[in-house]
Amino acid sequence: MAVVSLKDLTKIYDRGHAPAADKVSLEIGDGEFMVLLGPSGCGKTTTLRMVAGLESITAGELSIDGAVMNAIPAKDRDIAMVFQSYALYPHMSVKNNLAFGLRRRSVSRSEIERRVVSVAETLELTPFLQRKPHALSGGQRQRVALGRAIVRDPKVFLFDEPLSNLDAALRVSTRSEIASLHRRLGATMIYVTHDQVEAMTLGTRICIMNGGRVMQVGSPLDVYHQPVNTFVAGFLGNPPMNLLPATVTDAPGGCTLAIGETRLEVPGTRMPAHSPGADLTFGIRPENVRLGEAPGAGFATLAGTVTQIEALGAETIITAGLPNVAAPLTARVAGDGGPGVGDRVGFAVDLGAAHVFGPDGRAVTQS
Repeated sequence: MAVVSLKDLTKIYDRGHAPAADKVSLEIGDGEFMVLLGPSGCGKTTTLRMVAGLESITAGELSIDGAVMNAIPAKDRDIAMVFQSYALYPHMSVKNNLAFGLRRRSVSRSEIERRVVSVAETLELTPFLQRKPHALSGGQRQRVALGRAIVRDPKVFLFDEPLSNLDAALRVSTRSEIASLHRRLGATMIYVTHDQVEAMTLGTRICIMNGGRVMQVGSPLDVYHQPVNTFVAGFLGNPPMNLLPATVTDAPGGCTLAIGETRLEVPGTRMPAHSPGADLTFGIRPENVRLGEAPGAGFATLAGTVTQIEALGAETIITAGLPNVAAPLTARVAGDGGPGVGDRVGFAVDLGAAHVFGPDGRAVTQS
């Protein structure tokens, strides 16, 4: 397999405009599954296409196994790409779609047959080898697109939002197939998505991007539990982290925050002392907010009026407005009971799970 290194990779489409990818630096290890995650327009697909050789590199350096790839054509990079739109040849059978790339590389007929049969069995495509793409379901077509990449046995696999055209059930099953495929092949994979569930379940590491820049790189649980700024905190999670404006009070120690009409004693292990009057942001995940009064030390109560209820069966998402606080508070609670819209209730906040962010949006929470 391969190690992929991106050093200050930059792409500028029009002079005078902001870079689509701005000094992106990543080291993707041999056999690693790296997910590029972010909203539309964050530069993740542009970065992937520069790795693939489908976009020229404005500045920076791309290397695969130590060999610089900047000027190497896409066909000579020993990569395989799976596109969002499948990109299958409609007039060819599944078998010929799988074999086409190998024929272009003058692979022997017997080797082509061996690889196609093997990949078809792996992806459960054997019954469909003689069908054409129009006679396949969306999930089957995506498996053919995967098979066309696998059959080449490349150094690096690239995936550009391959599941976005599938319905919810197919996304789950195909996601499992990709995860299983990575375990079997042990291949280096780079996967672009805006879906955080895909990122959290598939990635060895996640690279979160925004505005063409890398915000944070780490394991799925690291970036979820230790976001480096308010963007990462607000982007990861469904519903995302509550981000409430707070002000440091003049209480001794500098760790007391005023959120609207409520004072919270944040543990010193969660934030350093600040000067009174400092404007910060208090972050708490919805799963760390429960209904009712604070059960004891380490918790605080925020009282609010329920504005929205989302009953999902196994859990309920409750959104409430807090007095004199611009941002709402969201809680994820078990079951399908609870208050109704318009009720005024208390929410117990676990201060041991709190995050605090400075005026610049960067985390000041201590580990």
